[in-house]
Amino acid sequence: MIETLRLARRTPGCLLLLTGNFAVAFGSNLVLPYLAVFLTREEGLSSAVVAVAITVKFWSQQGLTMLGGWIADRVGPVGAMCMGLLIRALSYLAILGASGPVQVVAACALLGFGGAIYVPASKSALVRLLGTGEQLRTLFALRSTANNAGNALGPLAGSLLLLLADARVGFVITSAVFVVLAVVLLRLRTLPAADEPAARTSAETAASPLDYRQLAWVLLCAFAFGFCYIQLEYALPVFTGSVQNPAFVGVLFTVNAAAVVLLQVPLNQTVSRISGSAVVIAGALLLMGSGFAAASLGSMAGLIVCVLLFSIGEVLIDPRLDSEIAASIPAHRRGMAFGFVGTAIAAGGAAANGLAAMLSTGQGAVDRSFWLILVAVSAGFAAIIYVTSLTRSRVLEASAKS
Repeated sequence: MIETLRLARRTPGCLLLLTGNFAVAFGSNLVLPYLAVFLTREEGLSSAVVAVAITVKFWSQQGLTMLGGWIADRVGPVGAMCMGLLIRALSYLAILGASGPVQVVAACALLGFGGAIYVPASKSALVRLLGTGEQLRTLFALRSTANNAGNALGPLAGSLLLLLADARVGFVITSAVFVVLAVVLLRLRTLPAADEPAARTSAETAASPLDYRQLAWVLLCAFAFGFCYIQLEYALPVFTGSVQNPAFVGVLFTVNAAAVVLLQVPLNQTVSRISGSAVVIAGALLLMGSGFAAASLGSMAGLIVCVLLFSIGEVLIDPRLDSEIAASIPAHRRGMAFGFVGTAIAAGGAAANGLAAMLSTGQGAVDRSFWLILVAVSAGFAAIIYVTSLTRSRVLEASAKS
């Protein structure tokens, strides 16, 4: 951790970018966890309208990341980050000023679109500052740590704010934070790119080859990760509430948040000696599968073990996907590639939720056999990812010899 922090401090603009990621996560979570409550209680909207608004926000952010990445490639990562922040700032004020269901849904769609622009652009900006060396993976892990710290502290600050002030104050504060942050981040535009030689012409950049097979493999990994990751947000809470006291769900989320924050950088530094991402990602999926097996027991200990193994898998996979994109995709297409990864994760999550809905029993809960199915599915994903990586390596070796 200390070595990673030193690297971040030595790299001009890196600490600013990481602090910005923390501020975005913190500011968003001042409001987002309580958005549905605000819209129903304060704005008087029906639960159906609120459900549509929240769903539109989610799919706008996840489904439009490809468009957001394309924008980052066209205007530059720093400019796109600032654009995304300003759009999100505007959307929070639009939610406050909305006078009906249509306006609320449109404002939530705008909020999601701002996130769809910011996320791939922020990842591209980190690669621009650091280059594509081995140290990038641990910096991506540090970025995730900053985001998760903001995700953990934001709701606590939001709860305190709700006790001390009107609920609308949180929207105004978050909007102001994003505007200020957009102005501050403009400083990054003056910093040189670490991974692109200054003398490189635009024609040479445009001619950089794109390895579509490698991109397809990364997207397969992202789909598998999304399929497993979404269980923490839907199936696991519902299942836990059916076999334990519903309050225990909060304990599991706390365990996940703490594990991710504490393990993100140390664990990735430990496995950085393993150069093959296929080994790490396949192994992480097997760990998540083992966690699903523990969840099938339904006991408190089994559920905690599930979340711990799940957290380790999450910590290992997420930075690997980002570093694979950084290493294999030309800089002028990197933003869109990061966007593709976000969409693939969302697609995997949608497929998993569809399966959970099909196999659910009373009150939407899944039974213990569902977790055993997930064990098989995650093991299957791990095998496919590892085998396809080996096949691709052999094809490249054969091409090099011919």
